[in-house]
Amino acid sequence: MRTRRLPGSPGKGDFFVSFTLQELTAALAGHLAPHLPGVTFYDNPNQQGTQLPALFLQKTHARITGKTGPRFLRKLGLDLVYLVDFNRPDMQDQYMDAAEILDGHLELFPCQGALLRTYGRHWTVQEDALHYTFDLKLWVSRQEDAVLMGSIQAYREEVI
Repeated sequence: MRTRRLPGSPGKGDFFVSFTLQELTAALAGHLAPHLPGVTFYDNPNQQGTQLPALFLQKTHARITGKTGPRFLRKLGLDLVYLVDFNRPDMQDQYMDAAEILDGHLELFPCQGALLRTYGRHWTVQEDALHYTFDLKLWVSRQEDAVLMGSIQAYREEVI
């Protein structure tokens, strides 16, 4: 994916940066680690061997909402799922504390030298897990290998 630097980010002018979803996950983990000490961050939900408390990043949806030339606007939905030990009497308090921390630190976060802005942030507690959902709006471009214009010397006019 390629994205444009947001206003207010370090440096001047526009630039494009490429990153993968794995790099996005690593950037989120690195950004949140100082604010959530002791929380293990996973790229995908684990079934076994999960160390609690834990955060999982799930991709919920991707929609293309606009297109300009070779670029298109992708709205990428993400869900951070926060889990603590199920039998704790202060489980709800821990979820509320984590939601406040996420609210305070996820408006913007760095990824591969760019600042990414989150949209539509909200949280809910469902099935004894905190779900903190948000969207990213990213201009994505793909390199095309097709030659769009040939040489005039290669043009051969024929009447059939």
